[in-house]
Amino acid sequence: MLSNVASVRAAFTLLLSATLTLTSVAAEKDHVVVYTSVDEILSAEIFNRIEEQTGLDIRPVYDSEATKTTGLYLRLIEEKNRPRADVFWNSEFSRTLLLKKEGVLARHDSEAVRSIPEKYRDSEGYWTGLSLRARVLAYNSDLLSASDVPRSATELLDPKWKGKIAWANPMFGTTGTHCGALLAVLGEGVFTNLVGSWADQFHELPSNGQVANFVARGTFPLGITDTDDVWRLRASGRPIDHVPFDFDGRGTLLIPNTVALIKGAPNEGPGRRFIDALFDPQVERFLAFSTSRQLPVRPDVEIPDELEPWRSVPSLDVRYEDVAENVDQALKITRKILLK
Repeated sequence: MLSNVASVRAAFTLLLSATLTLTSVAAEKDHVVVYTSVDEILSAEIFNRIEEQTGLDIRPVYDSEATKTTGLYLRLIEEKNRPRADVFWNSEFSRTLLLKKEGVLARHDSEAVRSIPEKYRDSEGYWTGLSLRARVLAYNSDLLSASDVPRSATELLDPKWKGKIAWANPMFGTTGTHCGALLAVLGEGVFTNLVGSWADQFHELPSNGQVANFVARGTFPLGITDTDDVWRLRASGRPIDHVPFDFDGRGTLLIPNTVALIKGAPNEGPGRRFIDALFDPQVERFLAFSTSRQLPVRPDVEIPDELEPWRSVPSLDVRYEDVAENVDQALKITRKILLK
């Protein structure tokens, strides 16, 4: 009798152990680790929505404002042989494209991804873009009217603006990407001369967010930053506005978010499910109506009235791949100039 009881207990213990193991495995498959440089105030709400829709347990890892994108980019390269992330959701594009070159990314193709215009998709399926921001010249609307604001990059070199223009540290984030785009378009000689002139003319701050804040305070009447930083301050009633940063008639750099699956992702299946959920048109609509006012890449997504003019803003005629190829060289040139 005792032997039978012991046998039943042993069988029950084995069954319970197997059940707990299967439950643990199932739970592991349901979570996804997302490295992201997107502002937490925006991405957290999107993560919550996707969790409700899909049942995924999303575990975000954020970058800092000052080192945006670059910090996570270096971390992903360091972790290449033993990935910890499943997905990289980048607030810009150049470092994502460089991760493809480093062999860090995996292909992902789906109906959701194919809903994005080809211009904003990697032809080989390694990354996909959504929701654009733009490089702009922000101005303090208490100090300047729109007609007073320079409309080209070379106009910023007028001696009357010396020391009155702020820009962010070009070693990080979209300022570095902007430099890569200008090098790709202008060539090394013209770019080097331009940045040398800017270094003498501009005041450097740690981040684009700080550039916008200092312009809104009136510390600087002008600053080069991104649209989302300006829209957010305008929404809070601050005296700041912006015009497209048009490089002498060549157009404005439009910057998509980019999303990519990590090669060897520990949770590949949930990672793919997360990516497809992120490309729901309602996510682009949410970003358009949020305080960051990001412009959808899909023309049929509803947007607020104030974004309508951005539909027709000329885009800088440069391939995103060419920008990425030139970023590190642009930063090398810029660093040398700034350290003189």
